[in-house]
Amino acid sequence: MSDSIVLPLLSKALDTARLEYAKANQASAAAFAKAKASGIAGGTNRASIFYTPFPLTFVDAKAATATTADGQCITDFLGNFTAGLFGFSPKPVIDAVSKAMAHGHALGGASNKIEAIVAGAFVDRFEAMEMVRFSNTGSEANTYAINTARAVTGRNKILMYEGAYHGAWIHGVDLALDIPYEKIYVPYGDSNHICQVIADSASDLAAFIMEPVMVNPWVYLKQIAPKPYLKRIRKACSEAGCALIFDEVMTSRLAPGGAQELVGVAPDLTTFGKYFGGGMPFGGFGGKREWMERHDPAHPLTINSGGTFNQNALSLAAVDAVLSSLWSPAQCLAHNSKADRFRDQVNASLRALDLPCQACGSGSLITLIWQRRPVIRSTSREGESQELDVSRHKAVSDAAQLFWFYMLKEHDILAGSPRLNYLTLPVTLELSDYRNFVIGIEGFAAKYAAELGQLSEVTS
Repeated sequence: MSDSIVLPLLSKALDTARLEYAKANQASAAAFAKAKASGIAGGTNRASIFYTPFPLTFVDAKAATATTADGQCITDFLGNFTAGLFGFSPKPVIDAVSKAMAHGHALGGASNKIEAIVAGAFVDRFEAMEMVRFSNTGSEANTYAINTARAVTGRNKILMYEGAYHGAWIHGVDLALDIPYEKIYVPYGDSNHICQVIADSASDLAAFIMEPVMVNPWVYLKQIAPKPYLKRIRKACSEAGCALIFDEVMTSRLAPGGAQELVGVAPDLTTFGKYFGGGMPFGGFGGKREWMERHDPAHPLTINSGGTFNQNALSLAAVDAVLSSLWSPAQCLAHNSKADRFRDQVNASLRALDLPCQACGSGSLITLIWQRRPVIRSTSREGESQELDVSRHKAVSDAAQLFWFYMLKEHDILAGSPRLNYLTLPVTLELSDYRNFVIGIEGFAAKYAAELGQLSEVTS
């Protein structure tokens, strides 16, 4: 069946929902038009938040609730793509940043005392990390990690998954904006093929950068990859002498020591960022001494890395507050356990309603995928290989968008982004918020029964 299939009922319902959205959010429309007129290319500085006809504009926010320019108070299940793990404006972060502001917030040209505190916390939490360096974003952290691997190995090529995303300028596809690394692409799932590619490319392969999750080019499927699969790749990288880099900018939230702790597989380098800043810009990377020591300015083969704001006191104060007050190991485990129960409740509701949808993911990273047939199929008894079967039908995308518009209008819920029902659950969500989300699914099923019936037929 064609990937461009259009279901008339679903398409018509989505067109209607867009019109209703535009009518209800005229102040957001005006703000977007003003941004474009002011000279911002495309009207936004962040492509991931753009959607048709225009993105929402927030004017105030607290905890898990945001207020739009049109006065609607909405419950946030998007969590700013994981950067908003602690909700909007968490008080410990505000207090820490305010204190830092009062003591010369720039503190440029010299070290500050918070650096060592934050570095020690990361080394304690991540078993595979002996040394760290900080940056301002996850994109920067991944760039530093890749370039570290290239410098240490003296090799140039980088392996990554097809369709992967490792920051604004590092994609698993050739884009004009990307850093012109010599890339090798492999699809997720077949460990035999991947390990063979690593072995064949060993003479000039610097690193394999991956998120330790199942990767699909069309959805954010943040479901932890099986341990046997990751162990085979770990072994292949060791034998080839290339770095295994775990991009844990998002997935580190799944356990106190990151996803790598859950699977018991240690990378050579780990990158992190987003939520650790509690809303402030932050990123970093680290690993064993043999991979990180070249960042020492006194090393005879120093890489001489740096960045004007890599040690900025405001962000580091925020990170210290997050680690000490908002994200202890116990808090991390409790939140992801609650999220697992929520995902189970969503799937139970979807089954009871016989909807062509499934909630996939791990812990507090969940994606609703609007198709009937299974998303994941194991192709080996040991779990060393899997096959992902995510439908590319336009109707699947239409359903995700229709659900987003419905939840916003009828239940005041931000259910991911319109293009993808990707939920990165903030800790500030209450049990009542989770219940309202499930109630919303029930309402969506009732209102669009005919449309979802057609979707079920084409995605079985």
